Amino acid sequence: MIRTLEDRDYSQSLQLSEYAFQYKLSEEEREQRREHMRDQKIFGIFHDDHLAAKLHLMPFQTWFGERMIPMGGVAGVATYPEYRRNGYVRELLLHTLEEMKGSGQIISMLHPFYIDFYRKFGWELFASYRQMTVGQKDLSPIPPTMGTIRRGRVTKELKEIYDRYAQKHNGMLVRTDAWWKKKEERWSIATYHASEMEGYILYTISEGTMTVDEFLPLTSGARRGLWNFICQHDSMVETVKVKLAEGEVLPLMLKNPRIKVEEYPYFMARVVDVEPFLATYLLDAGRFEAFTLKVVDQYAPWNSTTYHLSVNGVERRKGDQADVELDIREFTAFAFGFLSAVDLAAMGHIGAGEVTMLESISTARPTCFQDFF
Repeated sequence: MIRTLEDRDYSQSLQLSEYAFQYKLSEEEREQRREHMRDQKIFGIFHDDHLAAKLHLMPFQTWFGERMIPMGGVAGVATYPEYRRNGYVRELLLHTLEEMKGSGQIISMLHPFYIDFYRKFGWELFASYRQMTVGQKDLSPIPPTMGTIRRGRVTKELKEIYDRYAQKHNGMLVRTDAWWKKKEERWSIATYHASEMEGYILYTISEGTMTVDEFLPLTSGARRGLWNFICQHDSMVETVKVKLAEGEVLPLMLKNPRIKVEEYPYFMARVVDVEPFLATYLLDAGRFEAFTLKVVDQYAPWNSTTYHLSVNGVERRKGDQADVELDIREFTAFAFGFLSAVDLAAMGHIGAGEVTMLESISTARPTCFQDFF
């Protein structure tokens, strides 16, 4: 039987996390984790009052263009080895889907330990990133602009830069002040200014390596200025690693573009409640010819139906006949913008005749996710 953990259960939850994820917390870290747990729902399965498996559900919001959508973040999924292969994680995930629906969290995200495992339950990749690795000899500045670099702290202006960048994408986290505080505690900050702030990086320098965790330029000037700032560390570091969003053009601007660029599949997402999601999604679709969409969702049966989509909104329809049919994974990947209708056709998920209909409602925004939970 699944129940929600209470304060008296938190020590067991921390012990399971330490065992499953192979780390050891200090007393100070344990107290911090206990405080954070009070802002989450933690679902557990017990055997004789002993915690056997657990899952954390965190309340977030994500940017979908200029709109904010309630999101349930799934994390801390763990089971002791002696209780594995009993279907406990399956039970916890299905319970969590119902909890998210009841709470109005119409999408969900998680960082997978194994991608194919979560695909079975309807989650699909929605964001990847590229890591650019540059050696000292290739830290060459490119033609500069007239802007300036400032090193400093998280400010209202910097938060606005992040939000403006996020609103050009689908899926980025709506960051709270507490979330920004954690960023500031871990990373150094450099911002680029022309007439106003136009971009920033978050970075660390350790043992001869500069690691840039966020590279967020809003303008070409910021892109050049931030890269040139990175190059000024050539006497301090041997290697620079820059985490880049999909589509970032910086590698092509370098004097030597033949550098190591690796792609990493990153976070997964799932539409938890299709009808309200579609109602929000279609607000950005513009004008299109009405069509019917059938969604198949084995583990969230409230989603499995046919929807009539038009400029007037979303309407449920009876019957199995539809112009386009997608399972929940394919629907999620398309709706977020991770896969296009052309991609789905190339993968054999839809026919050529369905491409035009799906593309007519595409937001044409790329996905991006810069955080971890």
